[in-house]
Amino acid sequence: MNVLFVCADNSALSIMAESILNSAGEGRFAAFSAGCCPRGMLSDQALALLSAHDLPIGPARVKGMDQFRAGTPRMDFIITLCEAAAAEPFTDWSGEPFVAHWKVHERELRDSFWTLKRRIDTFVRPRQLSRRVLQRRALNLEGAYL
Repeated sequence: MNVLFVCADNSALSIMAESILNSAGEGRFAAFSAGCCPRGMLSDQALALLSAHDLPIGPARVKGMDQFRAGTPRMDFIITLCEAAAAEPFTDWSGEPFVAHWKVHERELRDSFWTLKRRIDTFVRPRQLSRRVLQRRALNLEGAYL
């Protein structure tokens, strides 16, 4: 299953979520990240958190949503991580991906990392999950403060 994480600038939250899911998904998921208003550079603090937890970083770069909108690769899920991303229209996406909003309060980036880690671990467990179960789980995690 392909999952696209979207935040405003694609410099920290979505990059961390992409890396966490690519690790936790154990090959069952392919995670990607993008920004609705991509700009700047990757957050050094986010990269340091990923490195400290032996999570994959590589070839991370700031990307926009247009790169994925045409459907290559086709997304099964789009998960927004901030209000700016949640306000984006996802109705015209190829393949009709399931969209959920996991608002992550970016108080302290370390706290955001652990929030994402817990939500993603909950999302992918157990190993055998149908698309319908994943959709329900994605919605249940929207307001979760795990």
